[in-house]
Amino acid sequence: VIDFESLNRIFHLSLTYDNWIPVFEAVVADINSRGGILGRRVDLVSRSFLPVGSVTADAACTELTEDEQVFAVVNGFAGPGAEDVNECFTDLHETVLVGGHPTPEQINRARAPWIAYDMSLTRRGVAFVNLLRKTGWLDDLGPYLLLGANPESQPIIDDMVTALEAADETVSVVAISDYTGDEAATIFFLDVLTERARVEGVESFLVVGEDPYTYEYLVRLGGEFNLLIHNGDSISSWSQDPPPNLESTLVITNMDFSSRDDPTWGRCLQIADAVAGTTVRPPTDLTDGETNHWAGMVNACQSLNLFEMVASAAGPHLTNESFAGAAASLGPIDLPGYAFASLGPDKHDARDSLTLARWNNEEMDFEAISEPTDVSD
Repeated sequence: VIDFESLNRIFHLSLTYDNWIPVFEAVVADINSRGGILGRRVDLVSRSFLPVGSVTADAACTELTEDEQVFAVVNGFAGPGAEDVNECFTDLHETVLVGGHPTPEQINRARAPWIAYDMSLTRRGVAFVNLLRKTGWLDDLGPYLLLGANPESQPIIDDMVTALEAADETVSVVAISDYTGDEAATIFFLDVLTERARVEGVESFLVVGEDPYTYEYLVRLGGEFNLLIHNGDSISSWSQDPPPNLESTLVITNMDFSSRDDPTWGRCLQIADAVAGTTVRPPTDLTDGETNHWAGMVNACQSLNLFEMVASAAGPHLTNESFAGAAASLGPIDLPGYAFASLGPDKHDARDSLTLARWNNEEMDFEAISEPTDVSD
């Protein structure tokens, strides 16, 4: 799990996340109180890491696999430089991993089962197109310009182009930026690109990857183009710090609108409330400075519930092979926090539900404009 205390101290941050280890321990205790997994007790070993660079993640991987010799890792690493170390588990040490956002290439390299509870960023591209189609928005937003914030977004862009053209939508321009993070270069690049978009009759820019300078540039145009953002979870901070000039631009994305009223959370809320000593609430319900207990609950409940589900289906002889076979055989599953989820032979990420969201300038936040929708096809 992320060491938020050290992260705040070293980088002079003020992140309000709590320590996740106690809620992971509590969920494991709940599993064991119900008899464990097919009568076998689950033993939890934890390590913390910094989500910046690979040093602490490398050390945690070595300790968990070589010293502790764990059968499986849940949650995994996140953050620039740390996330790629997840392959230390699945490739180098042939250890099961439940978590992360593996790419198809990482799945192909893995020598141990790697499944995830959240939707991969690769699949999320086509899923966003499916969401727009199923909610009736797709025809109203084209023609489209697809813009990748970095070269790594090219495979996602390619899949989205295929999905849009299969739906008889016009993709007028496809572009990849090499300038993300460089404001002056991004502005020059977009000056040229928007002129081409005007000539081609583009209505919507669909941006894949995180690029704040591109968002700011496009909304400064005063609504000339709609702005569609591939991964709304990456801009959840807009509710606290939105870019300027949003009032005239239609901004649409997909997000997770968490709520305590969601019945899929089940016992997770009771467990998390007991650990926190208070009512655990989603980030959108917190005031400035309040401790965020929600993120720890989400990661603990989703990763451990998914592990329990697959390990139970694997039967009494739990091996990498039986775990992989069980994951491939599950099909639709019930997973906390998601209205729709599934695993299959070539489907390694469980989440299948997205909710369409639109920026509401009066509320200064995103609002849901659809129900959670099954975007698996």
